[in-house]
Amino acid sequence: MASAQLPEGFKASYEDGVLTVTDGDNEVTKKMEHALIEVEVSDDEVIFTALTSKRNVESITGTFKSHVENMVEGLEEAHVYELSGVYAHFPMTIKQQGDEIHLQNFMGERKDRVIDVMEGVEVEVDGDDLKLTGNDKDAVAQTAARIEQACHKGDRDPRSFQDGVYITKRGKKQ
Repeated sequence: MASAQLPEGFKASYEDGVLTVTDGDNEVTKKMEHALIEVEVSDDEVIFTALTSKRNVESITGTFKSHVENMVEGLEEAHVYELSGVYAHFPMTIKQQGDEIHLQNFMGERKDRVIDVMEGVEVEVDGDDLKLTGNDKDAVAQTAARIEQACHKGDRDPRSFQDGVYITKRGKKQ
């Protein structure tokens, strides 16, 4: 059994395998469903109970607890990832168009590399730098990872071809 405490002013609800944590203004939702784990929400606590004593199932209760702690942290202070674009020869342009990020002229390519931004993530583009902000840590981190992986260079030697967009800093909004 594992439990996650909710700070004062926070509320949680669990319905159809989806846990929602809210601080009154913002909310973060996450699917937390497992056949052998029971989820209960009390006034200020979310309790995860394993229905078997197998270690691999009990470890998932710890994972669920960590997810709830990340949801609370994100509502208290938003998660921030900073990325920086690097190029050697072909000047790359990073643009935001709606819910997409376009990498133009990457490695001299004519076709844009397009990355979808996950829901709840705010993007700020400042020249070659990107700043991703959001309450949901998983969404912010997944968007940053998608941007970094969109710069895959195929069979080229990564020691020579270092063009790309890389995560330079991650933490909380100050």
